[in-house]
Amino acid sequence: MPTMRTLAVVALVVLAGCSGPLQESATTTAVPDTATATTPPVTTSTFDTGTTVRATTTTPTTTPTPTASTTTIEQRPADNPWGRQKVTVAVRNTADQSRDIAPLVEQTLAYWNGEGSEYAGYEVTFVRATNPRDADIVVESVDEVTECDGEDTDSAVGCAPLLDARSTPETPARVEVVAGYSNESTRTILRHEFGHVLGIEHGEEPMPTMQAISSFTYLSQPDLADRAVPWKNDTLAVHIDLSGLPGHDRDAAREQVRHALDYYESGADGAVPSNVSFERTSNRSAVDVRIDFPDDPFDCGSERVREGSCGSAWTYDTDTDDAPEYFAQYDIRVRGLETEAVGWHVGYWLANALGLGEDELPAPFVDAGRDDRRGEWWTT
Repeated sequence: MPTMRTLAVVALVVLAGCSGPLQESATTTAVPDTATATTPPVTTSTFDTGTTVRATTTTPTTTPTPTASTTTIEQRPADNPWGRQKVTVAVRNTADQSRDIAPLVEQTLAYWNGEGSEYAGYEVTFVRATNPRDADIVVESVDEVTECDGEDTDSAVGCAPLLDARSTPETPARVEVVAGYSNESTRTILRHEFGHVLGIEHGEEPMPTMQAISSFTYLSQPDLADRAVPWKNDTLAVHIDLSGLPGHDRDAAREQVRHALDYYESGADGAVPSNVSFERTSNRSAVDVRIDFPDDPFDCGSERVREGSCGSAWTYDTDTDDAPEYFAQYDIRVRGLETEAVGWHVGYWLANALGLGEDELPAPFVDAGRDDRRGEWWTT
């Protein structure tokens, strides 16, 4: 019975503190109520995150019955699940038809037919085929691997059957490889997945080829500043945590947040693309935007916020060029404000979360006074 194996990716994440706090006060303070936020220099730190993907199993198909012919039928080598020495491999580019990964596949097959053969679980020779319909194995480039043999996965860059002498391969067997990685990374992924096809488990030789989690580099991607919306998707999941507010203020604050979200969903007077939308969720861990109302003062960069708001972002640098490609998460925190001002503050930071700079802010957030912030700014 063949088992499916995935290879997990380690994503490079950069933490960026985006802006200093935006403060509010009904009395005169060092930062008046009419002040607008400034953006200090961003400090960054990097770390690696990894998610281990569990192996999954599949039900074997029946072994094909050879048909008689006038030619000599190749005999099944010992411990060979295919029943023949030569196994054909074809390539199907479904995710990026403009990029031909066939040369990378050929280099992978040459490795396993040559020096890598000493580690294989059975003797075989891989031969390239041009037509996927006639091949024993089809290598397919995909946008993402969301499922590997019936089980969900969210961090895999490849999926392939784990075959040994007792396995009966499906015909054609499918090897999935996520598109968009550099040639070097794609070769590494392909070599790993074909190791599974040859019956080699995670952690077995050759290492590090067969380690379960690795770091990979994307092909050059548009930087965050060059995107119409600095997110991977146009629909953003939003979690709103009102637990830090008194019970009698929560409904009013929730309504204020709704006005801010609706304002941007309607295009923010042309400031953002009209296809931007928000999806509210109760799952705090799987969100794009978190809007919190902490009951204790919190740190925003180098300042302590007792009354005001703050926005900060996690960004991904997927192609490791030191410039982030898109936001991974954006946090908006609001504390100590009258509920009438909550929507304005949330809306101000949503502009930053949607990639708008100080000179691109929608009109309600430009030179807004105290009364402007507490009025129905979303109608102007």
